[in-house]
Amino acid sequence: MFAKRRKKSASGPVGSLPIARAFGYWDVHDHIMFLQDGRQLYGVYFEPPSHLHYTADDLLRRQSTLKTVFDLVVPDGETLTTYTSLRGALDEDLADTRRYAQTCTDPALRELTEARVTLLEQKILAGEVSHWRFFLTVTVTPPADARFDVGSTPAVREVTRAAEQAQGLQSAAVAQLSAAGFAARPMTGQDVYAECFYWLNPGWPQAPQFIPQGERELHSLRRGQPDHLTFLRQVGATVMDNSEPFGPIVGDRFVAVISLGRLPEYTETGYLAALTDTLTGTYYVVVQATRENDYDVSNELEKKKGDLWLRVKAPGVVPNGKATNLLAEVEAAQQLDGYESRFVAGVSVVLIAASPQELERMKRQARGNMARLRAGVPIDYGYQSIAQYRALAPFAGGLSKFQFQPYTSSVVDLFPPVAPWKGFDEGAITFQGRDRSLIKFDLWTPRTRTAHWAVFAPTGSGKTVLALSVLSAHLSKYDDAVLVVTDAKEDFRYFFKTLRDSQIIDFGYRSGNQLNIFDLGEGETEPDGTKLSAILSFVRLFVSEPGDPKEADYEDVAMTEATMAVYHKFKNRGRWPQLSDLEAMLGTIENYTDSGKNMPTVVIEAARSVGIRLRKALGSSPVAPFVDCQSNVNLHARRIYLNTSGIPESDTLMRRVAHHIVKSVMWNRAKHSARATPKFFFIDEFENQIQSPRELGDIKDMLRVFRSFGVSLGIGTQDAQASQHFGGLMDSFNHLFIGGYSKKVVEGDGRTPGVVDALSLPPVMKEKLPELRAVPGQYAEFALLVNLGGEGRVGDIVQVEESKLALWLFASGKDEVAKKDAYIAKNHGDTMEGVRQLVQDLYGAVR
Repeated sequence: MFAKRRKKSASGPVGSLPIARAFGYWDVHDHIMFLQDGRQLYGVYFEPPSHLHYTADDLLRRQSTLKTVFDLVVPDGETLTTYTSLRGALDEDLADTRRYAQTCTDPALRELTEARVTLLEQKILAGEVSHWRFFLTVTVTPPADARFDVGSTPAVREVTRAAEQAQGLQSAAVAQLSAAGFAARPMTGQDVYAECFYWLNPGWPQAPQFIPQGERELHSLRRGQPDHLTFLRQVGATVMDNSEPFGPIVGDRFVAVISLGRLPEYTETGYLAALTDTLTGTYYVVVQATRENDYDVSNELEKKKGDLWLRVKAPGVVPNGKATNLLAEVEAAQQLDGYESRFVAGVSVVLIAASPQELERMKRQARGNMARLRAGVPIDYGYQSIAQYRALAPFAGGLSKFQFQPYTSSVVDLFPPVAPWKGFDEGAITFQGRDRSLIKFDLWTPRTRTAHWAVFAPTGSGKTVLALSVLSAHLSKYDDAVLVVTDAKEDFRYFFKTLRDSQIIDFGYRSGNQLNIFDLGEGETEPDGTKLSAILSFVRLFVSEPGDPKEADYEDVAMTEATMAVYHKFKNRGRWPQLSDLEAMLGTIENYTDSGKNMPTVVIEAARSVGIRLRKALGSSPVAPFVDCQSNVNLHARRIYLNTSGIPESDTLMRRVAHHIVKSVMWNRAKHSARATPKFFFIDEFENQIQSPRELGDIKDMLRVFRSFGVSLGIGTQDAQASQHFGGLMDSFNHLFIGGYSKKVVEGDGRTPGVVDALSLPPVMKEKLPELRAVPGQYAEFALLVNLGGEGRVGDIVQVEESKLALWLFASGKDEVAKKDAYIAKNHGDTMEGVRQLVQDLYGAVR
């Protein structure tokens, strides 16, 4: 590994040679890069916090923390280099989604997932989606008495000691970055190798596995010598061609480097973001900062001040304008002396393209961004870009050829303070972020306490498409999942009509569907406490509670006794009791006491009173056919759609009846499905379906308990004020999707809290939410915020974009529904085939 190297003369064509030969790499040992000149470098991956949490003022306050990072991490004479890279997404990024499609047993869900994969594949091929990555390297220069280089053969203990010293500095850097709010981890030997490999082989999609020195085997001889698989041999033999007029070619990629001509006198935190604005493709923004010795800088400034003072203020001297300005700059710099350090810094953008045309487009955009920064004329190196490309390579220890001398405050402004959120390592659905990055999302993740979610968005913002995208993706991943949706606008009907093992239940006076509130689960013979409470609450819809608490207690006892007795009576009758059976039991309850003792007169009278008042829901009552019946629908289906759109807006009683049945169905599925089976319950148009304090209390009970049953409860609402009803339970919604509200609604009017205050969102959301867009037929933007417990809420702006097939299946507009119905009718009621034919006719292809 660290044996003495023999010098070899370069040979080969002038126009091309293996690029790896131009670098000072020696080898990687214990995750530390050793250079041929005796220096070491360590690396740290870091992730800036999500930009959804930081306003301009917040970022300014973080500046002092970042100054501490530079002061403590970068010793005098050492160089810190940060790499902000945007790399094109790979086909492998869709492997998990593709796997879900292959294993999904539902044909409709499989087709929707495959269409989603096809859409993302097209974006990847077009270079429209990418991955952000941030890492830094820091040089470590050993003292002269402990330094060794490629010209010597160090002892094992010398190498180990040098690696341990670098690792200690690496650990300190990770600690400082973590304290500054960054997620940081030390780079491993494989990480170091991979970043070098990607730089030297920019066309390769993935880096091979690094083989450390202890695992290398000799398989052959080369020129009579043992053929060692050195680091340079592993990192690549990609050929560089610098003979083309448009610039160098590295392997099969065209590269260019553009540097800032100077750093503006005034910068601000987040300055670096302006360099990457609207850039697409593969590129790196490389910032190098070498810390100068504070004592030397102080002496230099004092000497300059003395020389300039003589040229400006000495007696009999006519002040020179340029000298006067320089003296002012030196005096300003001296005011920083002792508070901030000076660095030798350089900022460059490295562009990597698949064609000369793409490279030229990227260069124009990069130059435009630099020009807007007032950074002087951008330095475009042309064919000399290859020299800069070598100097900026990760872990190579080189320096940019165009540098300036900023102080700590300005260097900090070049550090990436915030970044796009990358989502989870694996997700049921993959969104595209506004920053063109891929964001994997899953309701079920060990990093969150619950899988509950809420969508707050105004009408027309794409709320229904978002909900259906999330639900369909999770059903594809969790093939055995249970789904129950209740909806007041019939937006989910077409989706459920395509699913296997599904049941659509319509509520309303014209509906032929019937549900018996007394139904129990398979194997049960009497209600448990939860079911009994639900039945009593249902009866109270028709029998109002008396004002006297004692009378109310008597009635509760009577209803409880009668309910248990009626279940016992019908135990062997082949059907469940229904509401009229309970009414009859209330009239004869004294004959069915379990104890054999006479029931107190007050309870018997209360029972008869409840029975009489309950009759208004029976017989010729409009609600009787729906509440006093035997069920005629399949409540054992895995996917159940409860459609309440048939209930008139003014019919409060029927809506309350529907709510209790919906609640009963959800509790039944929660308790009688295997706990390991994911369950997704969703309540759309929440503000229309949940109106009374009792109904809201039922939802709160679900939020408290459903987690134990493996349930993800979701709600969709246009009114952010609905969150006020949950109080502290609002935190149970671990995932929030917020649509594009107007600025007035976002900020509030003083009397009514705005969306940001109502949902306790980060202040920066006052700027972000009004900017969210919904482009019909293309995508809708939502702010996604995920509560990671102690880490707080993280997230990003996501674009919900679906295939044409999914968009037409999910469409709920009047005109779209009419056109969709016509195609479905032509295909004999086959919803999926009708939508498929509609998309084919409109766009010439289904996907």
